[in-house]
Amino acid sequence: MSISGWFILALALSLANFPFVTNRFFGIIPLRQGKGFLVYMVELVLVYLILAVTAYALESRMGTVFVQGWQFYAITVSLIAVFSFPGFVCRFLL
Repeated sequence: MSISGWFILALALSLANFPFVTNRFFGIIPLRQGKGFLVYMVELVLVYLILAVTAYALESRMGTVFVQGWQFYAITVSLIAVFSFPGFVCRFLL
């Protein structure tokens, strides 16, 4: 795997756990009532979009961008859910 592939994996692992680190929305905006389930889901969607744009930019820089089907997106969403598990455990179960 190339350096950009390892970079995307490391970025995905760190960004997937980011919503569980702080009580602020995306680490910037303080919330009065704390975070609810919907806020965590919005943050994970934003993290996924940031990762997708970064991966697309790196792939287009290397050459031809491959067309992806729905299976690719289903797998990558599942990977984000799996990568966010350590942050979830530290936040809610410990």
